[in-house]
Amino acid sequence: LASAVPPSLGRTTNIEQILQAADDIEDDDPNVARILCEQAYSMAQNLDPSSDGRGVLQFKTGLASVIKQKLAKKDGGSIDRQNDIEVLWNFYLEYKKRRRVDDMQREQEIMRESGTFSTEMGARAMEMKKIYATLRALLDVLEILVGQAPSDRLGRQILEEIKKIKRSDAALRGELMPYNIIPLDASSVGNVVGFFPEVRAAIAAIQNCEDLPRFPYDTPQLRQKDIFDLLQYVFGFQDDNVRNQRENVALTLANAQSRLSLPNDTEPENR
Repeated sequence: LASAVPPSLGRTTNIEQILQAADDIEDDDPNVARILCEQAYSMAQNLDPSSDGRGVLQFKTGLASVIKQKLAKKDGGSIDRQNDIEVLWNFYLEYKKRRRVDDMQREQEIMRESGTFSTEMGARAMEMKKIYATLRALLDVLEILVGQAPSDRLGRQILEEIKKIKRSDAALRGELMPYNIIPLDASSVGNVVGFFPEVRAAIAAIQNCEDLPRFPYDTPQLRQKDIFDLLQYVFGFQDDNVRNQRENVALTLANAQSRLSLPNDTEPENR
């Protein structure tokens, strides 16, 4: 059902990602997949309780049918939804350990520092991106279930851990950061274009800005500040517009550089 999420629901929620994660982990733990599907249904119901949006009624009906099928597989056994948070959290920890996420992040750094790209690296990157998407969906559902002010100790522990992970897990956020052709806002080993020397030189040129002022908001954590951050601060441009223009200038510079000659260094110097 992930591909059947109506546009009116998909634009403002991550229902599609949650359902995709449910499908990916169905064989590993059907009960966790059930939790994700039920949360996706609740989100759809809260967003459009009257099912006025195009295709919403059909989507909710189909999702409800899937949930009933999952419940039927319990062979009549009862489900204690009070344990959903604990079940989901334990699965998240086990999934992250079993998929060697920490090791994958270290491998990602080595790949990025090498400045080279291979077919094997591309396949590995696609696997990493899929795992990261599942982890993000699990975290998002956990955050909703726990709420902003949990009353029990486990809930507070989970919420604090979620905040810490979201704040520190750069690889998780970076691989899921939206981009068109080049992931400038966050590095991604799954994008071969970012490994081209002329593209790396263009990115280095954009970031070659000295004495930028201290902005009255959080600076980017996954990249260096550049001239586009200053323009956004001065003129108030929207995030998506700045992101698109940053990428457009980088591609223009890279194209001009490729017509002349390719930089020889892995990390080109700015002159």
